[in-house]
Amino acid sequence: MHPILFRFGEDLVLRSYSVFLAAGYLVAYAVARKEVIRKKMAPDLAETLLFASFVGGLSGAKALFLYQNATFAEFFAEPARYLLSGFSSAGGIFGILVAAAIVSRMKKVDFQVVLDIVCPALVIGYGVGRIGCFLNGCDYGVACDLPWAVTFSERAVNVHPTQLYDTLFTIVLFAFLWKIRKNDDTPGRLASVGFVILGTQRFLAEFIRETTPSFIEGISQAQLACVALVAVFGWRLLRISFAVPAPEKTRG
Repeated sequence: MHPILFRFGEDLVLRSYSVFLAAGYLVAYAVARKEVIRKKMAPDLAETLLFASFVGGLSGAKALFLYQNATFAEFFAEPARYLLSGFSSAGGIFGILVAAAIVSRMKKVDFQVVLDIVCPALVIGYGVGRIGCFLNGCDYGVACDLPWAVTFSERAVNVHPTQLYDTLFTIVLFAFLWKIRKNDDTPGRLASVGFVILGTQRFLAEFIRETTPSFIEGISQAQLACVALVAVFGWRLLRISFAVPAPEKTRG
């Protein structure tokens, strides 16, 4: 665990989590910009998505974190403590989706097309950000005795490095999405495939993570969010896959 990358004097520090969070957004922006250019869309769309995703992602991540970790009384008793503490990646994903919807409406661009741009960018950006989680020592897994198990200062036992599992998985998923992105230009298909796979992986990974339980025994709150993600985009994928093509117009 290496939560502080650099220390400047006694009080000023540069944290690993902040560096990799910022790096994740920048990598995602580079990917989104490349797709915006390829699709011959408005040049400023990528910058707008970056700003909106930054605000929406952090807001969603913080909102779900607070819901999971603090009551209203606890939050108002120590607001600074909770506002300066952690985030929830599941909340961040939903926050970015809301931001993408707002941008598509503002720019008058098909929401499904925007999602196809956002999905691979979000996937690889998320993977980069999880490196920061690993170095910060948060979101680790349950105890295990595997050869690659790690020990964090908060735990006296070896645990699954679930943050690195996520990073490795998202690299593979991004490579897959990047390879198939030109195969089918049906708006929404790429995003639907990507979010169904990502949501499924996050759902399964939760079984080996230290996480916040939900009202359903054995299921975490993050898993409920993953079920919603898979359900929405799975339904969308089915609609796209079984849609009947519109008949071609004939001249006469």
